[in-house]
Amino acid sequence: MAVEIVMPNLGITVESGLISEWLKNEGDSVEKGEGVFVVESDKVATEVESPASGVLAKILVPLDQEVPIFTVVGLIAEQGENIADLDLSSYLTTEAAQEVSSEATAPVESSPAPQAAAPTQPAVGDGRAVPAARKLAGDHQLDLTALQGSGPEGVILLKDVQAAVASGTEANRASTLATRLAATEDVSLEDVTGTGVRGRIMRSDVEGVLGADAAQGLSKIIPMDTMRKTISRRMSESAFTAPHIYFFSDIEMTPLLDFRKQLLPDFEEKYNLRPSINDFLIKAVSLNILEFPILNGQLHEDEIHIMPEVNVSLAVALPKGLIVPALSCTDQASLAEIVNQRTDLVARAKDSRLTREELARGTFTISSLAMFDITHFTAILNPPQSGILSVGKTRDELYLDTDGSVKSRKVATFGLSVDHRIIDGATAADFLQNLKAKMENPIFTFLH
Repeated sequence: MAVEIVMPNLGITVESGLISEWLKNEGDSVEKGEGVFVVESDKVATEVESPASGVLAKILVPLDQEVPIFTVVGLIAEQGENIADLDLSSYLTTEAAQEVSSEATAPVESSPAPQAAAPTQPAVGDGRAVPAARKLAGDHQLDLTALQGSGPEGVILLKDVQAAVASGTEANRASTLATRLAATEDVSLEDVTGTGVRGRIMRSDVEGVLGADAAQGLSKIIPMDTMRKTISRRMSESAFTAPHIYFFSDIEMTPLLDFRKQLLPDFEEKYNLRPSINDFLIKAVSLNILEFPILNGQLHEDEIHIMPEVNVSLAVALPKGLIVPALSCTDQASLAEIVNQRTDLVARAKDSRLTREELARGTFTISSLAMFDITHFTAILNPPQSGILSVGKTRDELYLDTDGSVKSRKVATFGLSVDHRIIDGATAADFLQNLKAKMENPIFTFLH
């Protein structure tokens, strides 16, 4: 009996997903847990694993088709099972799935074709191919739906794939929608960096290039790509739903900078890792949340849920927008574990290889502009979180010492934005004051 492959639940606010790449072709063997297709939604492209071992018997939803979650997009059969015996029409229940052409849902080649009028040549995107062609296409990550077959009734032959590989066709490295958009907007795919699985160019990549080009001049209309639309929706939701209240405090950074300088040689020698100021800050914030668990709370209807894990999110700026992956269990993690997690997440964020869980599990966010000449700023909450910490540049400041002499110290302004529905002003001020004490007494904070 065939096993259904469904569009997974991608998050509480996501209702549909777009299939940007099939990692397997019809007829290919697949193991349980092996990636079978890539779904693009919001800010990430995610591989979806096979629910069973067997053969990918039928692809019901083609590339670049957006369908609701839980839609059946493919079928896995046991070795030797005849897919032609199944009633495929029972799977075409959604409007999106019904758009799949009758050719795409016809029986496999080994089954007798139904009697019909004179056959018509199928349009590009059918994707049917002989086994040798499928294997070669899989080896070269070639999108079969972008090829026109020269065989009977448009079946793709080995020579068709060989010709595509030899010509270096861009179908190898770009989704169908990306190719179409690039052609419409006169964008060369050679100038586009792919962020999909194995570097495949996605529609959002082409949109990003269009947006970047438009931003270079005045009097332009800049199309919003998928990522920018998501940022727009979430920030509007946060700004108009949660009443923000802001607090600021100047924190002396000299003690922490000196502490890091002393710790660095031994830390690098033992762990082969180089902790940044952000790593110390992540740990300090996590420890502070343990003392103020309401900052780890989220509002769900008329209840405040204090989340069981402290997962600190770190805002990462990408060319196409902001992405906020979260480190896991930062209150329990050692400094070395935090460095490892942060390095890995930032690297994969830049390659668009984050999982949806890593984007959704955060309970508190840190947003730092310390690398810019920005002294302080107000940050918008990352819903459904109730707190976000903004960090400005570390600057030199003169102060009057107790002995009457003028001295210099390193200072940074921290800002705390909280959801006033959940957190009172006194609580937020106390949280920031205690964080200031931890940052200015790092030996006590990190070695206690």
